[in-house]
Amino acid sequence: MLSKPEAESKQTPDIETEPLKRTTGIAFASIFYFASGIYYLAFPILTQDLTQIHLLAIGALSIITGYLLIKIHKGGLWLGLLLFPVQIVTPAFGFQAEFNVAGALTSPLDVIFLGSLIVLIFFASVTFLVILDQRRNFTPSEAKSAKK
Repeated sequence: MLSKPEAESKQTPDIETEPLKRTTGIAFASIFYFASGIYYLAFPILTQDLTQIHLLAIGALSIITGYLLIKIHKGGLWLGLLLFPVQIVTPAFGFQAEFNVAGALTSPLDVIFLGSLIVLIFFASVTFLVILDQRRNFTPSEAKSAKK
């Protein structure tokens, strides 16, 4: 008459991972990386100076970073963080080299170029801070492999 109480399961249910969140900040960062990648690729091509391989490499890596950020991939996070110093130093040296040329501020094209370098440095800084803030939205590699 007395029945045995049912044993409660001590197993925990499978933990479900949250869906990936693509916030406005990550979308902004990916758009910036696409735009800066096109900028870095276009400059050597438009000036017909393909010996500037470093600009071509930065441009290609920036476009790859933008793609990986759209896909919310951890590689996009790391590439974005690693490209920050490069995207600050490269325009800064370009600005210094162009600004020290006599008569650089008399040509409207030179002023536009210098302004574009300042904008590039500003948005690289903002994007770096956005990626640092949004880094918790990137899932670790173990969670992605368990999800498959």
